[in-house]
Amino acid sequence: MVRQLTYSFLVTLGLFFATHVAIGQGNWDVGISVGMANYMGDIGDGSASRRDFIWDMQELRTRPALGVFARRKLDRDGLWHIRADFSRIHISGSDKDTQYAPRRARNLHFRNIMQEGYIRLERDLLQKPLVWARQRRAMLTIRGFVGVGKVRHNPEARVDVNNLMYDQLIESGITSEGQWHSLPELQTGGVDYSDELYISTLPFGLSATITGQRKGGAADFYVGIELGFRMVDTDYLDDISGFYADPSEMSQLGAALSSQANLEDLAIAGPGAGSMTAHSYIGDEIPVIRGNPANNDAFGTLVITYGKVLNGRSQSFNRSRSTYGNKKGGGLFRKSTRMKF
Repeated sequence: MVRQLTYSFLVTLGLFFATHVAIGQGNWDVGISVGMANYMGDIGDGSASRRDFIWDMQELRTRPALGVFARRKLDRDGLWHIRADFSRIHISGSDKDTQYAPRRARNLHFRNIMQEGYIRLERDLLQKPLVWARQRRAMLTIRGFVGVGKVRHNPEARVDVNNLMYDQLIESGITSEGQWHSLPELQTGGVDYSDELYISTLPFGLSATITGQRKGGAADFYVGIELGFRMVDTDYLDDISGFYADPSEMSQLGAALSSQANLEDLAIAGPGAGSMTAHSYIGDEIPVIRGNPANNDAFGTLVITYGKVLNGRSQSFNRSRSTYGNKKGGGLFRKSTRMKF
């Protein structure tokens, strides 16, 4: 689905850009983004097996997101923009942080340090001038965006100190205290997903920016806040999907990371946690669910952005009320607004 949407978006974007390139006198700006990221997948929060959308995220597992970007205005009015981003995004999850007993007893966890690159199309939805001194003014802008991109990811995990094989692996030098191990090559779920480590994404979201101006009206810089979500075409951001696989067909390390259930964590999980057999391989005739393969994973970011306009001499715009669907004499804008941006 994501691949089909990616193709459709690129075709549409190409036609749009070809139509507007002749009239596009827009400025370039560059900037950075700093904030946090979280994910939605087979490790979640709450007291139930699964909650939809962001309600299943683990707030305690929020991790950093950093990025750089470049943006270009596409039309004279400055309503449409195209932006390219490159980001480093961390996501994480742990069954130790859930209230749902079967998940808690499963005792799996992961981290994933991802590199993302994408191109997005932005459209201004609302603008409001902010005037606080004769020598300075600014503009508040709300934008929506949608795009296509690629993400390189590699989930990792550690051997839990209560793992039944922990002492053996320590003594043999296969692992050490706190050591992270790459999971795809270990095939902890009995599946080779090495072809899903470079995946397509469909980013979308909203942003709010305040653009500052120099004396004379030239756009100078802007700061903003941005909420974005990413649909992806894999269920392995967390290395959890499908059923427990035969540990005899794995390496020692792979077998240990495939099932981390143990008596200590079963006791902590409490009633409803099940037994050890509910969280491990017991035979092909009785498959035991490790993760839900019916839903792909997803992730999102909440970031603060800072951008610098590279060319403050671009053609100014004078947006009328009709640009945002407002009639003369009423609506959100009671004054015509003119800014160079």
